[in-house]
Amino acid sequence: MSVSLPNFDRGLGFVLNDVSRLLRREFERRVRGFGLTRAQWMLLFYVARQPGASQSDLAEILQQEKITVSRQAARLEKNGWLERLDHAADGRAYRLQLTPKARDMVVRLSLVADELRVDALSGLPSARREALINDLLKVKSNLLRMPVAGRGSIS
Repeated sequence: MSVSLPNFDRGLGFVLNDVSRLLRREFERRVRGFGLTRAQWMLLFYVARQPGASQSDLAEILQQEKITVSRQAARLEKNGWLERLDHAADGRAYRLQLTPKARDMVVRLSLVADELRVDALSGLPSARREALINDLLKVKSNLLRMPVAGRGSIS
């Protein structure tokens, strides 16, 4: 007796991953001429989202090594995109802030993201768009409430 495989095309994780990958690819195409790498604009977005975050905090959020974020932040600081300020509670750490130049770029990038969102959601009525975002935020909330340690393993 053979076991039938699940329909991966309708699996939540696969759908979310595919949509995320396709959105990222199209966004990268649209901002190619802006003079920033994907890693750079991602770091700028996260600093804009959490001004004053430490490099360690950002490394965790971005799922990168601390040294990777530190080097990226140093390059962005050298090019006038970020300011690394001393961390009041930890003399070895920095808090990151956007420069005015970076804030302007984040606004430009956000406008592109808004246009892409409109294009990606075309054909969906506004009520369905709102419901989709609300449902995804609920899924995110559910996942954030799950305990980190002791999650089951795949046997």
